[in-house]
This record gives sequence, C-alpha cells and structure tokens, in this order.
Amino acid sequence: MSTSPEDTKDTTPTSDPSPETGSDPAEASAGEAFVSAAPEPRKDGLFGPETFSVAGLLLLATTLLSTELIAIVNQHTLTGAQGTLSAAVQGQLTGAGLFAGLAVVSAAVALLRADASTRPWARHLAAATVLVGLLLVVLTVASYALLTT
Repeated sequence: MSTSPEDTKDTTPTSDPSPETGSDPAEASAGEAFVSAAPEPRKDGLFGPETFSVAGLLLLATTLLSTELIAIVNQHTLTGAQGTLSAAVQGQLTGAGLFAGLAVVSAAVALLRADASTRPWARHLAAATVLVGLLLVVLTVASYALLTT
C-alpha cells in the first residue's frame, strides 16, 4: 500500500451540482440542450437572414415573372431588330433593373447577417439570389445600352 499523496486522495465524488442547482443557469440549460440535441433558440427574429433570403427570392421572382425582360432581350437585342426605346420598353427595363437590384441588396443583407446559427438553406438561397440578380441587372443595363445606341 502506497502512502504518496496521489494515492491517498479521496476519489469519491463530493457534491456534484445538478443542472437545476448549478451556479449558472445559462450554462446548465446550454448543457442540457447539447445533450438532448435540441436546437438553440434563434435571436434574430423577424429581421434574420432567413427573412432577407426569402425576400430576395420574392423580388427576383417578381423580376422574372412580371416584367418582360427576357422578351425584350430576345426581341430587340438578340435578333437585332431595330427600333427606338419607347416609353413602355424603358419602363419595363427600369422595373426589371430596380427589382433585380433590390433582390441583390436583400440577399446581400442576408449574407452579411448570417452567422454560425443561420440555416444552410438561407445562405445558399441568398448566394444564388445574388448571382442570378446580378446577372439580371447586367442584362437590363446591357439591353438599355444597346437600345439607346
């Protein structure tokens, strides 16, 4: 039998603080959430990255479905039809560019507000909205420039 201090220590647990009676309730609830695999509550609320991602998608859908940007590009730019920039075409291009720009801004805000607790689908949706929205903005500006010359 050894009498060194390492061997004579009492190894029985003293008072093990339970999560309910621990010194810090936030640590206790975080520990319980980790063990039970429950998701942590999100702090962003209404103006979180998920909201801005969906708003960007809706603005992008508005650009694609309600404006005639693709028809204008096909009719005037790709086929080489000559014509002037009428007020109706100018309004369509302005509306498409405005909504596409707003979609890019909304999705960029979603990406800037994203953190580790952001759902992956929101980050992917925001990134895709930025890419497609920038493409539509470039398409709008190019169509406008080609029709004015």
